[in-house]
Amino acid sequence: MNIDLLNTIISAGVGAGSAMLTLYVDGIRKKNDRKREDYNIYKSYSKPIIAATESLAWRLREVLMFNGAYLLPDAPVNGFFKYKFDSTSYRLCSLLGWVRAVQKEHSYIEGITHSQNPKIRNAIGCFQKVLADGSHVEVSILEELCKLYGLEEREIQDNIRQKLGVEIERIVFIFIPDQVKKNISNLNQEQKLEMTTSIMDLISDQTHQQRVDKEVIKSKLEIAVDEIAREFCWIYRDWQNAIGDEMTIKIEGGKRYYDIIGFSEYMKKRIDNEWLGKVDNLFANLDVSIDNRFDTRVSQVKRIYISLVELISVLNESIEDEEGISKSGLTTLADLKNKLEQEFDKQGL
Repeated sequence: MNIDLLNTIISAGVGAGSAMLTLYVDGIRKKNDRKREDYNIYKSYSKPIIAATESLAWRLREVLMFNGAYLLPDAPVNGFFKYKFDSTSYRLCSLLGWVRAVQKEHSYIEGITHSQNPKIRNAIGCFQKVLADGSHVEVSILEELCKLYGLEEREIQDNIRQKLGVEIERIVFIFIPDQVKKNISNLNQEQKLEMTTSIMDLISDQTHQQRVDKEVIKSKLEIAVDEIAREFCWIYRDWQNAIGDEMTIKIEGGKRYYDIIGFSEYMKKRIDNEWLGKVDNLFANLDVSIDNRFDTRVSQVKRIYISLVELISVLNESIEDEEGISKSGLTTLADLKNKLEQEFDKQGL
């Protein structure tokens, strides 16, 4: 073979290999840069997120261990109790604000994927899930009403169950526009009967079964109303984002793009704010000493607490060279977390 031709082929091969190696190395560098940017976002937000999470965790620990007198239905109306209630709602809104701030800042960086920092993302996701996912409660109400009035549950497909659960809520809120479940007890007997009849007619029609006679409904009305009046408060994912948007403010010239409004600004803003007001329903008239199916918020608050302690633990482990919660503080919070997890395990939940 001609020596010049051989040299040309070798040179071309070396050049191509060098180019491919350069592209490969550049790709690794960019990938590492994205990982570093992702890490830096969490690092810049780690302290405020840990602080907000810890603040809410200590407050919920206080509520769960000492029954949070300021949340009880018969709580005295005074300035201190009002502050305790308002600050509890504020702490949850603040954490939602910080979570939303991280989401927003991620959106500015190209190439960030959900596979990066999975432990942190999963811990945040668990917190969001226990706030949002409660379709099983609406379905449970539906099932209990079917049993009470002898309708066949097997006729109801899973997707229909969830839709019926939502429709039942819609009917209930026609009769109680303030959407406070306990106020069902303020309805007169005719209103209760009309509401329950509308719900049972809906279930019968949607499942192609004969409507329940109104006299039969009336004979078991109080039991049915107790089921319908179950308290729960799900803060859905989109609502969480909306609450977070209300809590965040843009800042210039700092390590991060966002900060959270203070308590004073929050109190002014929540007066006529649809989204911030939704958090109040989680804590209003809450008696954590009574944990049953008629107020699922008690179990929900316990699960929120567990998710908060887990989030603190993950952030403490994952963020390098950042001061988090003290070991003794985390141990104290974790003690109650472990007890609650054992409680759920015994209940098979």
